Amino acid sequence: MSFGLYDYNRRYRRRFWSRLVKVLLGVGALLLLGAFSYQLGVEQLKSRLETQQAELAEMTAARDQAERRAAQFQTAAQNAEIKAKELEVRYTREVPTGELARLRDLLARKLAEGVDAGRLAFVIEQTGNQRACTPPERKRFVLATPIYKGSNTSVIFADGALTVTGEGVSARTADGNPEAWFDPTKPVTVRFVQANGPTTEATGLLPLQHSVVIGTTEHRFTLSPGSRSFVEVSSDRCPFP
Repeated sequence: MSFGLYDYNRRYRRRFWSRLVKVLLGVGALLLLGAFSYQLGVEQLKSRLETQQAELAEMTAARDQAERRAAQFQTAAQNAEIKAKELEVRYTREVPTGELARLRDLLARKLAEGVDAGRLAFVIEQTGNQRACTPPERKRFVLATPIYKGSNTSVIFADGALTVTGEGVSARTADGNPEAWFDPTKPVTVRFVQANGPTTEATGLLPLQHSVVIGTTEHRFTLSPGSRSFVEVSSDRCPFP
């Protein structure tokens, strides 16, 4: 009986230790698996963090580059604006406008026609505001239109040396039908025909001013709209130059 009890206790202890070892092995395996999983998670987290840091560095570099380019573009735009203003000032200073531009074109045309530059300079030097001009002579004529080309469509000045005529755009009724008289709100063309010389023109909206030089006399004309169909002409004569 003692032998059987001893054998039983030994088998019990053997089973106990066997189970304990299995439990410890299981726990160890779980701990090992947990440690491996933790380490794997840490490595993945580190890798993800490094990736995010690299992306952040790239984005920061891209942002810095974009800011530098924006600054360069802004500087270039400011420089272009400054240059544009300088060109505008230079254009305004060097390119004539208004009456000065008209005189420039007139001088260029006269030079192209072969007029001596010295004579032009002499004429300009001798020209002044104080001039002995005749009292204005006033006449009027009917401005021809595509519909009306009848009588009284011209007037004569300078004892027949100059004939003033022209044409305009027909006025229209409320229905859009053309009328015989001209429309004073539209440009007109006035011709100054010399009896023994060339014909010159003045084109634009009334009132218009025009000068014709015949010999040593300048004939100055001012044309303005009169009563329906008519153009009023005022002319005086001044020594030239």
